[in-house]
Amino acid sequence: MNKPVILVVDDEQIIISMLGNLLHKEYRVLVATSGEQALKRAQEEGPDLILLDIMMPGMDGYEVCRRLKQQQNTCDTPVIFLTGNTDANEEAYGFEVGAMDYINKPVRPAVVLARVRAHLQLKLMTEEIRRKNVELERAAQLRDDVERITRHDLKTPLNSIISVPGLLLPLYDFSEEHSALLRNVERAGHKMLEMINRSLDLYKMEIGAYQAVLQPFDIAPVLAASANEAVASHLVAAKSWRLLHQGGPAAEGAQFWVNGEEMLCYPMLANLLQNAFEASPEGGVVEVDMDDRDESAALIRITNHGEVPQEIRDRFFEKYVTAGKSQGTGLGTYSARLCAETQGGAIRLEPLDDARTRVVIEMQPYRKPSEEEIAALLGGQFNLRRVGR
Repeated sequence: MNKPVILVVDDEQIIISMLGNLLHKEYRVLVATSGEQALKRAQEEGPDLILLDIMMPGMDGYEVCRRLKQQQNTCDTPVIFLTGNTDANEEAYGFEVGAMDYINKPVRPAVVLARVRAHLQLKLMTEEIRRKNVELERAAQLRDDVERITRHDLKTPLNSIISVPGLLLPLYDFSEEHSALLRNVERAGHKMLEMINRSLDLYKMEIGAYQAVLQPFDIAPVLAASANEAVASHLVAAKSWRLLHQGGPAAEGAQFWVNGEEMLCYPMLANLLQNAFEASPEGGVVEVDMDDRDESAALIRITNHGEVPQEIRDRFFEKYVTAGKSQGTGLGTYSARLCAETQGGAIRLEPLDDARTRVVIEMQPYRKPSEEEIAALLGGQFNLRRVGR
């Protein structure tokens, strides 16, 4: 293993000899007796650390250090000043020009060895962090590239699957049940296509780089579409769902306005509802309750029979947490939490006493103005304009 290289710069031969004798057992020691010689040797040899005297004839240590920090191959080399001056302002100036530390003269061998070892170790750690950061950047770029390639390669066969129901349905007299199954295939294909398109968005949400575009919309149709798709895969087990509003049956065409991003709400609700149906027993009913009584939050409560295992309740929305599912990945509830939080909302688990489980989603509320309020607003604007004339 090569020894670390130490460059000792001092115009006093006694200091050079003493430091050389002290350091040579652990390090390869280079010597310079002037500032100009120090700059030349630093460029040629690339030392791992420099012990630099401040008071030298001609170019002093401050100027040497300043120039070292301006050159690409020596800018990261740690510099420790050797000085007999204990003035605080001089020390502060030394740190300004790039020094890492000071060793006062007359030098004490134990202090020299301790400081040199410490700064060499710090340099190694810094270089390792830089190397790992480069690797992480490369890995992130590779991940992005793989994501793009995967999405492109998956879309081609998926587009064929999506187009088949639309081609077959007008040509053949399918039964109502078979037609419904083909429509489910078509909807599932569109859902998968959207998931592929948004796979990179999930990564951006993880690192906080996703910029959600929030706007008012009626989330009730998204709820219905997500629930119908989820229940379609559980028809054999006679599972079903019902939509509630503030605890009671929702009226036909009921609306539930929130401030969010519709394309984030779709995968969030689909994951949570699929999870609820999977946990429900045969013949179970999943309830979806829309509650806008609280002016500070629009609440969506998804309730199903079946309990979340005690050992994962506190970690239910963490990545890769799952229990009791042979095919479970632990990503559905995790991505749902990311989608909720990215929209400025929240999500929580509420185990109920009667062996049921409830997931509560908090969304930013939006109250749609009534026709009377819109008319009053428009009328007020008209009056203001007329007065302005």
